[in-house]
Amino acid sequence: MTDATKAMRLMLLGAIERAVVTSIELEGPDGLHLDAALAEAAGFFEHEKLDVLDVTTGNRFACQVRFAKPESGDVGFTGASAHLVKPGELVSLASFGWMKAKAAAKHQPRIVTVDDENHA
Repeated sequence: MTDATKAMRLMLLGAIERAVVTSIELEGPDGLHLDAALAEAAGFFEHEKLDVLDVTTGNRFACQVRFAKPESGDVGFTGASAHLVKPGELVSLASFGWMKAKAAAKHQPRIVTVDDENHA
């Protein structure tokens, strides 16, 4: 077995593509309040670290996710994260995890696409 086949790979586990930021709140703990149904569809766990990619501005940052009411369409940022986005901007949300190369070669991430009201 070569070193390459034994190596761990950081792989995309799940993503929500091009969601619309619904709100920001500068006060409160840093994070993202995300529609629980969308989070579940992407395979996110509550309090998991997510990468946030602001499609509108190109900003990239990480924060924790907390679940909002299912089917609410909520994609709201609080605390420090709220300084980095504006309502109406498009963001993609992604979680990553380490896998052995053999598992990574077969892995398919859970990708969720949403409409302009953040429904899958």
